[in-house]
Amino acid sequence: MNHKRWNSPVMTRRHRCALAGLSATVVAIALAGGAAANSPPARRVPRPAASSPREAVEGMLARVLRAPEVHSRVVVRRSDPFGGPDERTTGRIWFLPGRGLRFRSEERGGEEIVVDREKGAFLVFRPSEKVLYRAGWDRAPARMRQLITEPERVLDSGFQAVAERRLAGGVLRDGYRVRRGALADSGSNVSVWVAADPGTGLPRWISAAGDEDSVEVEFRALAILSKANPRDLSLNLPREVRTEPLDPRELLPGGESR
Repeated sequence: MNHKRWNSPVMTRRHRCALAGLSATVVAIALAGGAAANSPPARRVPRPAASSPREAVEGMLARVLRAPEVHSRVVVRRSDPFGGPDERTTGRIWFLPGRGLRFRSEERGGEEIVVDREKGAFLVFRPSEKVLYRAGWDRAPARMRQLITEPERVLDSGFQAVAERRLAGGVLRDGYRVRRGALADSGSNVSVWVAADPGTGLPRWISAAGDEDSVEVEFRALAILSKANPRDLSLNLPREVRTEPLDPRELLPGGESR
């Protein structure tokens, strides 16, 4: 049987945008602050002042990294490394620490991506093709797998945080620039910045900039659940979907699943 090759230049670029958005969103979730489980939008509440930027970031991290499940609507903007227009994707993210994550694009013909540790699966579904691309868990990007399997390692990492104002949502925001540690490769130069929603104190804007491009994620209606629902990692596939092998080496620059 001849399988359809995963090598369409246009579709590969679109998928790389979705995958990059998913990676940035996972990092953003790791930098999120908590709300009451299954609660409505958070009220303004007094928050104790942190003695240092690092403690402020750690305070954001702990609640989400220890949560059973987090989900949110997201807007992802990715710069083009070749100088073209930015790419914008809207979608939803489900993150179950210790278990897996799922990203569903809300764009027309957009992909769904699932990384499920328990099922040992790395899946990409393309509605426009009615094709489910499948690979094993160990072929998913390493940073995604690490955040899923060892979410609290971020708290133990030697990252540095510095208070910094940046433009986000058209307005200058007070936030924190975070570097190194478990949020980035030892051999990469990745800078992460996060800012909270001024009305709730929950994370609203996150950006991750590397040597080649940058990704900005905006959280909308972030929620923390009191109990994880593994079914949130399931794809709702239509009939007559065929399965093809997924080659992660073609998804990221350098030909490797990173």
